[in-house]
This record gives sequence, C-alpha cells and structure tokens, in this order.
Amino acid sequence: MSLKGKRVLVVSAHAADFVWRAGGTIAKYVKGGSAVKIICLSIGARGESEHLWKDKTITEEKVKALRKVESEAAAKVLGAEISFLDLPDHLLVLSKEEIHRLSSEMMDFQPNIILTHSEKDYFNPDHDNAHTATLAAARSANVSGVWPKKDPIVQCDIYLFEPDVPEQCGFFPEIYIDITDVFETKKEAMAQIPAQSFMAETYAHRTKQRGNLVTRFRKNVKYAEAFQRVCPFVGLSFDESLDAQMKFVELTKNM
Repeated sequence: MSLKGKRVLVVSAHAADFVWRAGGTIAKYVKGGSAVKIICLSIGARGESEHLWKDKTITEEKVKALRKVESEAAAKVLGAEISFLDLPDHLLVLSKEEIHRLSSEMMDFQPNIILTHSEKDYFNPDHDNAHTATLAAARSANVSGVWPKKDPIVQCDIYLFEPDVPEQCGFFPEIYIDITDVFETKKEAMAQIPAQSFMAETYAHRTKQRGNLVTRFRKNVKYAEAFQRVCPFVGLSFDESLDAQMKFVELTKNM
C-alpha cells in the first residue's frame, strides 16, 4: 500500500524518545510521501540527560536548550516536523488543560496514524503517562465539543512503541515495520543525540534483532521496528484491510 498522503503524528514523552523507538518508521513514511509531525511533551531535561548533568555548573535551562537542538537535528535528518509542549519531566503528568492542548494540536494536524508509547514501562512512568495522555487527547480530538471551532480528527490507527526492556513490560510485538532501506537514516538521526549516545548502540542491536525475527515471515529484512496496535484490524478478509479494499473499489468502479 502506498504511503503517499498519510499523516503521521508521533507523540514522544521526551525530546529524543521518537528517535530510538520509531526513527526508522518515521523515515520510511517520509520517504514514501507522508507528512510526519513529532510532538515532544517534554524536553526530558531532568531525567533523560544524565550525561549533561555531570557538569555540576549546568542549569536546567541550558540542558533544555541543548536537548532541543539535538532533537530538532534528529527530526531534520528524518524529514519530520517537530514541536515541543515543554512540560516538566520526571514526573511528566499532564493536567486536563494540557491534554486538551495536545488534542488541539492533533486537530490542527489531522493525523490518520498516531504513534506513541506503550501502556506499561515500569522503568519510566513518564512513558506510561504519555500513553494515557495521548489516548485521552485523541478521544478529545475525535469529538466536536472540546474545540467546537476545529474539525475533529478521523478515528486514527494508534500504534505503540517498543519500550526499552520489553520483556519486563509485557510488550508483545504485533506489528513489525521493515526499516532496512532507511536504517542508515535512523543511524544518522541517532547520532544527533550525544546526550544519550549509549542508546544508539542499544537500538541498533534491537532493530537488527527484530529484523532477524521477521525473516521467518519475510525474507531480506535486516532491520525492523516493533509496535503494538490499539485499534483492531478491520477487513473483508484476513489478508486484506477494509481500507485497501475500499480504495480498490473506488479505483475500479468507473472502469
């Protein structure tokens, strides 16, 4: 299925989460002609920037500025738009007003795909809270009454990133995205985040491991990213989605 014309919204708890967990998928969709926007709920200055805090003279504002520059550079490599809600992290807890702010951003962008964190990440509750806030914001954006002057979004397909330690978080991959053709782009994007440089090696190995698992089902896959889905698959058969079938009908009805 063509990726052209898709609108993908990525909601990242911290400024660089999107790079490790979905950088290849973002690059693949951009390459295929999709519009991709990343919203970082926080910069991740407090709990995601240990390397920078080794300098005991540094300030939180300086850390935020450095992390923002890194994340903007990574997004540029991937070809995606990026914005920051600039909420405090550790803990990242969104109020109703902040969730509605996120829903407003969703309505402005009008996505048909949303990527965000998985439901449980026992090693970082900010990710859990980002998951809950994103689903709540998507629901608010899906109705007319929260922002009456804006058009509601369509019912989006929502997919969840793989957490750092999936085995401890109950994450069972349901979808693998082949990122073999854009893996070098993901590597370049990861290289833009020196404050968490140790993550680059971890996720290079992770995508290779996932690619190896996928070869059981599809040959010639070297690198892949794993996701879970929130919305059920709806189709006319097990191997063809309703969306694909309806497009086929639309294309052929006048032939």
